[in-house]
Amino acid sequence: MDDVYRFLRKTFSDKRLADEFMAKSEFLDIKAHTTILKENAYVTVIPFVYDGRVKVMRNNEEGKEILLYYINPGESCALSTVAGLTHTKSVAYAETEVDTKLFAVPVSAAEDMHANYQQCRDFCLHLFRDRFNELILFIDSIAFKTMDFRLIQYLKQKQKKTGTNSIYITHQQMADELGTAREVVSRLLKQLEKGGKIRNHRSSIEILEAL
Repeated sequence: MDDVYRFLRKTFSDKRLADEFMAKSEFLDIKAHTTILKENAYVTVIPFVYDGRVKVMRNNEEGKEILLYYINPGESCALSTVAGLTHTKSVAYAETEVDTKLFAVPVSAAEDMHANYQQCRDFCLHLFRDRFNELILFIDSIAFKTMDFRLIQYLKQKQKKTGTNSIYITHQQMADELGTAREVVSRLLKQLEKGGKIRNHRSSIEILEAL
């Protein structure tokens, strides 16, 4: 666990905080597509990602899903942090997008660290600021951008996060995360393929040139 501890020390320069975080959290290795936070349920542990990626989604009354944000290495979940510290139910759900290693921080431990360490409070404030900015951009994209623009931005974000030109995802999953119909995504992807930008494969998209 030496590498894990060094990772923590990069995040928290306060050794006491890093030691307490390590001692009070459970380190988990979770398979891809595993739900780690349920919508409309009380939060008992807060995730802090070491390796991999978690996506935070929300359902509407009709059962449609939409992507809110990703949790990448060195990040935690703003919504579950707020819900956990305020003892309220989560307004979204989270699942691992790929095989993921993370710390599961019990709410009671998070409360203690938040109360006792300024660096923990600073981390949470920066986390809330970053997520708020992401949500503002998300709202702007829905309100002011066309679906083809949103799809291209989505593919570019996936490419950047994964560090590869091959994105393993189905058209239906993309539609769910973008909050639209699969037929719309398939039509727009076909247009990009005709333009030589991408190549469609079964359950994956290959980016051929800069979008």
